[in-house]
Amino acid sequence: MEEKKDTHPEEVADLCARVAARLIDSITRTAQIASSATPEMQELTSQWIELVGREVLNKVHGQQEVDIEELARSIGITPSSLLSILLALHRRGRTNITHLRCVPGKGTNEDICHCMMEE
Repeated sequence: MEEKKDTHPEEVADLCARVAARLIDSITRTAQIASSATPEMQELTSQWIELVGREVLNKVHGQQEVDIEELARSIGITPSSLLSILLALHRRGRTNITHLRCVPGKGTNEDICHCMMEE
């Protein structure tokens, strides 16, 4: 028989408020990014990727395997950002990604603000 869980209205309301806040934040950020996609901003972003990309290439020079977490930490970016930069470098022909090794994750999404996480 299915066991009933006590759901407190306050907990449901808090969860709904968190979800709504995340959605509003996401929509707001998307709108802000889209509204600032001027040629100058695109150029600045491209320059940033080039600058960080050169740092990545300097650190991986001659290596066949790269520890994504360690390299991202040493540069001061998230592993997700490092993967994006590596992909951009690959697309530009600056490096060639030939292998990718995946291991089980930690069960958290690093791109979600910690304020939205359940405590």
